[in-house]
Amino acid sequence: MKVKQVLGLIIGIIVGLSGGILFMKSQRPKPDSLEDRLELAEQRAARSERQLGALRKYAERSERGGLRRLARDLKDGKEVSFDDVLGTAKPWMRQISPVMERVRKVNEANWADSRVSEWTRNYDLSDAEKEELKSYFRGQSETNAEKITEVIESDESGFVDFVQATNNDWRDFEGASDLMESFLEGEELEVFQNERLDKRVDAVQEEADRKLGRLDEVVGLDDGQQEELFRVMVRGSDDYRPGVNPEEYTGDASPLDRAARDRAIEAVLRPEQRAVFDEYREEQAREIEEQWRKYQLAPPKDFDLLEGDIF
Repeated sequence: MKVKQVLGLIIGIIVGLSGGILFMKSQRPKPDSLEDRLELAEQRAARSERQLGALRKYAERSERGGLRRLARDLKDGKEVSFDDVLGTAKPWMRQISPVMERVRKVNEANWADSRVSEWTRNYDLSDAEKEELKSYFRGQSETNAEKITEVIESDESGFVDFVQATNNDWRDFEGASDLMESFLEGEELEVFQNERLDKRVDAVQEEADRKLGRLDEVVGLDDGQQEELFRVMVRGSDDYRPGVNPEEYTGDASPLDRAARDRAIEAVLRPEQRAVFDEYREEQAREIEEQWRKYQLAPPKDFDLLEGDIF
């Protein structure tokens, strides 16, 4: 009898405790208690997860819809813009950005290693100097990567922004040349500075000669105009800096931006030449736009920034 009573008491306690626990779980925890905050956090997390899932499905449907519309427009012969093409490609580009980043890093690292190796061979750099140069190139590489990422992640950026972000040339690494000058002294420094100057002078003269020749073909320049406008073209070159003057160059050494250069050109031309020049530039702009439309592509926003000079 006593054994049955004890068993009944134990069973009763267990049932009572179980019921009490179940009842407590059905009630809200004490406000602002640890349990209350934890439960609220779990609810918010679950709600956020549901919202994220819904947004992800919506984005996938939108991306597929955008691709379908673009494909349908192309098939129907409708004019589309490269801005639209890039916009539809951005979600995919964001997905594969880790691969793009690895490729970019390898290519830029190879370029930097070649440059450091060349300068080490020519100027006997120390290990510390080589590492400082490599560090500079890594930093510049990250800056370039940030520009590309910003364009890909933005819904407002267009095709021209993408091209400009990915278009890097030797002018983007001038800081490395300045760093090299801090390593060198005496004859080595002089040799390096002359080499750097010669490279820039060659680029300036080549650009000035090319643009002057093109302008002469359009408007027919006399000898005096040729001489004066050569100086204008030099000062308007992308690579020009004060002191970067072709051989026997004389005159003003201040750089000109494109607008100031064009004003200087127009000031040298005679009225009839200016009329021919303006007509030529308008014709060139039309031809460039027609080239885009020939492929049933609307020119992207600010496309003229890609074309550079049109004379």
